[in-house]
Formats: sequence, structure tokens, C-alpha cells
Amino acid sequence: MSAYAITCPNCGGALEALGGSRQIATLTCKYCASVLDVENEYKVLYQFQKIPLPKSPFRVGMKGSIKGIEFTIIGMVAYSCVKGRSVGEDTWIDFMLHSPTHGYAWLSYEEGNVIFSRTTRKLPSSNLLTLAPRDKFKFDGETYQFYEHYVAYVTFVQGELTYIAKKDDAVSIYDAIKPPFGLTLERSKGELEYSISEYLDSQEVYESFGIKIYKDIEVAFHPLKPFSSPIAKTISNISSVFMLISLAMVLIISLFFSGNLVKEDAFSAKSREIKFHINKPNHLVELNIRANVNNSWVYYDITVLNEQNDEVYSMAEEISYYHGYEDGESWSEGSDSVEAYFKVKEAGDYTLVFNAPENPRAVYTEVKIYENVVRVLYFVIASVIFAILSLIYLVRLVLYYSKLWKHTQEEDDD
Repeated sequence: MSAYAITCPNCGGALEALGGSRQIATLTCKYCASVLDVENEYKVLYQFQKIPLPKSPFRVGMKGSIKGIEFTIIGMVAYSCVKGRSVGEDTWIDFMLHSPTHGYAWLSYEEGNVIFSRTTRKLPSSNLLTLAPRDKFKFDGETYQFYEHYVAYVTFVQGELTYIAKKDDAVSIYDAIKPPFGLTLERSKGELEYSISEYLDSQEVYESFGIKIYKDIEVAFHPLKPFSSPIAKTISNISSVFMLISLAMVLIISLFFSGNLVKEDAFSAKSREIKFHINKPNHLVELNIRANVNNSWVYYDITVLNEQNDEVYSMAEEISYYHGYEDGESWSEGSDSVEAYFKVKEAGDYTLVFNAPENPRAVYTEVKIYENVVRVLYFVIASVIFAILSLIYLVRLVLYYSKLWKHTQEEDDD
């Protein structure tokens, strides 16, 4: 259907009807903002004077393709949830689309989000007027959830519309979601109308409508925008694999590389020399010390001597364990055992010297020496780190659903 020219009866401006047909009810003059009654010889119904044009990358007259269908933007209606409000930050815009082959549709724009909608005669399995948030129902074979109900008021009108819209006209809106799809019931002036919606990629729509450069505001959260976090998902997937590898290494090391026991000894003295033999040099040697400390401590200076009585390693270890019962609860801190690690460069006989000069008394102490040890701690730490990273995607998903249904919690609090 070709466009045709019209003269505004109020200001005399030349207008062009883009989607002119018998279904068009009003046409708004772009010069004086007069709304003309198409069905009554373009009589002036009212005017949107001194109201600024809502901020949007889209304009009446633009042409573009959506889902393979060529559309022309022929009109727009801006809404707010606050009656009497002019165009402002809480305004969103519905652009009326017209296709000669597919009829009318809507392109909604709100804070960077773009939604495509068309009316439908299909009915859901439940009456949306009676549902509460999160209630489920069936529509067109799919499960939807009721999202919210609110009242919107007209703040601005431009171009051609298939109905008469006046400033502060109210419409009750009932939204249900199944991202990226939505089902909306609009109730106004005693009429009910269902429409189905789909969340679109805004940049793709911009390109289709010839919008080359548009510094859009940051895309705000929208209930129809499906959850997507590819980076977090990649990190989680990779981390899950490495977590499993780390856990496998923990199991393998625990079963096959926990070391060979080369010496076991026990003493109750402030000093002690323990001789042992190392067969595999340049591998970790584990010194396991367990002391009979009960609400007490013991401190050892430990020296490793070679066959020539030369010091090859020294360390200091304190073992303390305290426990009790206070305010109806038991508590404890410390441990009665400790592990230490060292290496020697050559195979042979060695002496482990224990000295506890600061101890007030001798403490019964058990000592075990293992050679050819592989520390499992590093793989345990790696497993924990990868386990945390593997939860990133799940955490983001939980946060998404928390934000999605936050309004229901706020209503409960009220």
C-alpha cells in the first residue's frame, strides 16, 4: 500500500500517511502535534503540545526487517506507570509497525531493550486476570509463568494508530513470561486483547532499520531477556574439568604416592636423636609428629644431620591443643599433630635431633618418617579453587532469577 498526502486542518502542514488503510483510526501532525480523526475527515481530536519527543533510536517512517518481514514504523505511543507524567526516565515506547503483506505489529523500546509483539487470538489455559506472580499455565503448548500486573498511562502519541489514544488514557497490563517469549493481556475501555512477544537483539534490529550509530544507554534488566553468561559458562565448564582432574590426582596420590615409612619412634624426653635411612634422595621426606598435649603445648627445635654430623636442614615446630566448654558451647583450637617436609641430596643414614629446652616438662611424642612423598595439599587447594570457579555460572543464574522475581518479594514485604 503506497503512502498518500494529507493536509493538517489545524496548521496546514503537509502530512504523509505511511500505513494508510481502513484500519487506521488516527494520524498525528508532526508539526503541531494535533491528533486527527481519520474516520471523521481528519478532525482535530486533541493536541500533544509542548511534550518532547521520547528518547529512542527509532523514528516514525523508518523501514526495516524483523524475522524476515519488511515493516515500516507508522506510529508510536509512549507510556508511563505514573499518571500525568510527561515523557521521562520511566517512559517506554510502543512503535506501531505496518507490513503490506503481514499487517500490523508492535516494536517496543525500553532502556535499550527491544521487543517484537503481535496480537493473537489464541487463549491461555488460565485467566491471566486471576493469576499471582510465578503461577504457571499453558499457552500454545508451552509453560508460562505469570509475572506482574500494572497500569500504564499514555504520555505521548505520534504518527498513525489503529485506535484513538489520548494523554493519560489508562490500560491495565498483565504480563506472563517464558524468556525470550512473553504473553500480555491488555485491558482498556472494557476490551481485552492478547499479544505474544519476543525479545530481540537490539543491535541486529538497529542495523536492519539503518541505524548506523546509536550510543544507547546501558541495556537495563528486562524479564523477557533470557539469561546468558557465555564467559561464566566457559569458566565453569573448564573449571569443572580441572576440578575433576585435581580430585583424581588427590585420590591417586593418596593411594599410591603417600610415601614409604622408613622410621617410627616415640619418646618422653626434652631431647631425642632418631636415626633413619633415605633410599631416594631429592624427593620429599615427611616428618609426622604427634604430641600428647591436652590444654598445653610443646615446642621443638629440630635438626637433620648427615653421616658426618653436618647440619643439612633445620626447622622449628610448635604443637598446641586447647579445648573447653563455655556459655553452653564446647570449643577447641589447635591440633595435637603437625607435618613438616624437607629434602636431602644424597641417599644414606641421617639423624633427626629433637630439642625442647623451653618446655616445662617432657611430653610423650610419636614420630613417623616417610620418604618419596608427593604432597596432596596442592591438589586439594586446586580442587577447592576450581570448585569455586565451577560455581560461577550457577551463582550468576541464581542472581538472575533472584532479580527476575524480586518484585514479588517486594510485594510480599509490603
